[in-house]
Amino acid sequence: MIPPLSALQAVHARLKPFIHRTPLLRSASLSKLTGHDVYFKAEMLQKTGSFKPRGMTNRLLLLSPEEKKRGAITFSAGNMAQGLAFGCAIAGMKGVVVMPASASPLKAAATRGYGADVILHGDVSEAHAHCMALIEKHGYVFARFDDQDVMEGHATLGLEIAEDLPDLDALIAPVGGGGLIGGIIMALRAAGSKARIFGIEPENADVMRQSLAAGKAVRSPPGPTIADGLAPPFAGERCFPLVRDHAEGIALVSEAEIGNAIKTLLLRMKLLAEGAGAASLAGLLSGRMPLKPGSKVVCVLSGGNIDPERLKTIL
Repeated sequence: MIPPLSALQAVHARLKPFIHRTPLLRSASLSKLTGHDVYFKAEMLQKTGSFKPRGMTNRLLLLSPEEKKRGAITFSAGNMAQGLAFGCAIAGMKGVVVMPASASPLKAAATRGYGADVILHGDVSEAHAHCMALIEKHGYVFARFDDQDVMEGHATLGLEIAEDLPDLDALIAPVGGGGLIGGIIMALRAAGSKARIFGIEPENADVMRQSLAAGKAVRSPPGPTIADGLAPPFAGERCFPLVRDHAEGIALVSEAEIGNAIKTLLLRMKLLAEGAGAASLAGLLSGRMPLKPGSKVVCVLSGGNIDPERLKTIL
């Protein structure tokens, strides 16, 4: 499951013309507050405002000409939708996204703006089922979050961290289905890093924690959460073994803790993170991970596409 470093470096070279190398920012104030040496990987500054174009663009660029003619589809609460639309535009192909009816209007509009067709349908589980039905009907290529090529694209984020901070002690990443943390695990372990890796999930959407308890990837309809990007109906089957074998576990954070992390990042770092993006800081501030004092810690801020009305209630 973990490719050689040279293969991931080749992925990074493939994506370089299309994505940003996002900054790794140190926070003196949050280092003092937590007792650790704290850094943030600012993926809200990535194309489309999240990490998703890394994996989706890699997947779509590798399709055959015949597959590109069929078009690609995914289901998403928002960020993967924009990632698919962005990647389809680069690959020169049709993109279709099924989003829950409750999806952020901001994310739906942005997805259309990148050129994809958007279908709003039901809740998260119903959106997934409708996506599968459309694949059966039209023959679309399914770009799923736990595809190997998608995770290898996300691994480029981890490569950048390993290059910018090779002596990091720990990394904290938000977890939905596991595609992001799976890619980061690939990168850090391929680069020879022994850094401890922790995942963070919302209390109301903890399908990966449930999967670890069950010993296999499971389905679990999520509850409501401001971290909508961390609320898929199932854990990724390819992601699960990477998390099981290389992460030290999953910590859960409350809605209030996520909201506080969003506010803290904005006030202290002038960084606007969405709920999913701020979950890693929420986890660090919770103190639920067994970090040694003074650890050099990277929090992955996975995205910044937050609805203005939601932000208003948090602030």
